[in-house]
Amino acid sequence: MVNKKSVIVMTLISAILFCALLVVSSLTPISDLGQNANKFGTVGMWLGMVMILFCYLLPVILFVAGINAMKFVMAILCGFGILIFTTTIGAVIFLGFVQNMILEILVVVAICLAAIIVNISWFFVAYRSPKIKLVVSNN
Repeated sequence: MVNKKSVIVMTLISAILFCALLVVSSLTPISDLGQNANKFGTVGMWLGMVMILFCYLLPVILFVAGINAMKFVMAILCGFGILIFTTTIGAVIFLGFVQNMILEILVVVAICLAAIIVNISWFFVAYRSPKIKLVVSNN
């Protein structure tokens, strides 16, 4: 049961960091680079957050409901998250150098790094072996 709670907590932290990435990136000059970029407070930003939360919360709800196989689905999604955050770091740093806005995007990079650490930690939390109690007999 403790393992299940830890998995849920780590998943929710990852979801919060993903939403924070969306909000913070919409506040940086990155949001001015394209016509389809989400700007802070727009419908697109809020819809993006709803979609992210749906993708995180649906597997968590099913996992809490007792469908333990959802842990494997969540692991796949967690792997995608690591890929997304890693790609975002590369793209944002590249854009930062090209557009000469490195200082403005450091928070985006920091959130991505934190999310990568959380997602990697999720695997250790979700798939650690249960604690084994050793019983020593005096025979």
